[in-house]
Amino acid sequence: MLRAGCQLLNQAAAVKTGSNNFALEFVRWRRKPRWLPVAKSKMFRVPERKKQTEEERTELMRLHNNYKTQLRSVRQYLREEVVRQQETSTADHIVLTPEQEEAEFQRCLDENAAWNAKIASERNVRLAEEREAKVAYVQERLEAAKLRSEERREKVDERIRYEIEQAKTFITRESLEVAIETALANPVDHNYAIDLEGNMYRGR
Repeated sequence: MLRAGCQLLNQAAAVKTGSNNFALEFVRWRRKPRWLPVAKSKMFRVPERKKQTEEERTELMRLHNNYKTQLRSVRQYLREEVVRQQETSTADHIVLTPEQEEAEFQRCLDENAAWNAKIASERNVRLAEEREAKVAYVQERLEAAKLRSEERREKVDERIRYEIEQAKTFITRESLEVAIETALANPVDHNYAIDLEGNMYRGR
């Protein structure tokens, strides 16, 4: 395939156009590419089957029978070899008496029980540590919530005290006349100006 591609590239025609050394190479396929469909002229053509002579057919049949016989003998040899290996190997063919099977089963049960006990002890230790950590975390959160509640209460008390102090200066219905007379007697003028030096100039 690579050799055919090199030959095609060697036989391709190079056409140069202009003076800027721009080249176009046109490659013509010798055979139809494999991605193109069958030509319409060959779509329904049925190729003729080559006829074999009697001697050729006999020879091919003889070779085929020889191949099948040899392959069958190899399979039989490998099968017997596997059976022989299984019979000589005692790893998977240990015959145990019922008492030995019961003893082996009891040994497996004891080993499983020991393993379960070990896992249970480790689980209990882990659960105890997790329980202590959770208790400490909850206690810490409770203390933090208590501190926040105390701080909030202190802020509320301070706000209440401030409002009580401010309430003393509120104008009530009884002190309304006095407040009006005080405001008329002491007028406040918010009209003033400030120069660049910071001097304040009052209004009226």
